[in-house]
Amino acid sequence: MTRSLSAKQNTYLAGDSLISVVLLDITMPDASVTRYTDAPFNITFNSNSYTAQGEFLSISETEENADLQIVSVTLQISALTLANVTAFAVSSIINQPVTVRRAFLNLTNNQLVGDSAGDNAVIIFKGRISGYQVANQENTATISLEISSQFINFDKKAGRRTNIGSMQIEHPDDFSMEFSATTLKDIKWGKA
Repeated sequence: MTRSLSAKQNTYLAGDSLISVVLLDITMPDASVTRYTDAPFNITFNSNSYTAQGEFLSISETEENADLQIVSVTLQISALTLANVTAFAVSSIINQPVTVRRAFLNLTNNQLVGDSAGDNAVIIFKGRISGYQVANQENTATISLEISSQFINFDKKAGRRTNIGSMQIEHPDDFSMEFSATTLKDIKWGKA
């Protein structure tokens, strides 16, 4: 996927020292969004606050290529707090959307590098939670969330219909199929 960077970001990348941070959006089963960052302080992006709490541990890297394939990353969150276990280690977290962004920090003012158009963070991965695992060790515990790309259900026959009820299963606020069942006359495709 090509990514266009702003002139300020390109200038920053041409510099000597780079500091990048990850901004993570996890949609929860109740439709709220949990936002984490791996920065040492909270970051505001698009009027949303990304919390630097130390419970978001790591995210695996992904490799891009031209092949159509299921791409996934593994997100690790601390399982030492009961709130994380009850929020992320539940079956209702499956199929929830996750967006991973990378941003660069200006060393002089700790602000994100970019211009006023809101392009100071680049989406590096977008997918859905396809599974989770809790691992307990002697001194720590982690929750690993498997985040898979949009092609995770590429071969699955969903059984969807072209009506508003079927559309709103996945997109509850979308009313684009509201009048799909009513047509005044046959639609002719191609030349008459």
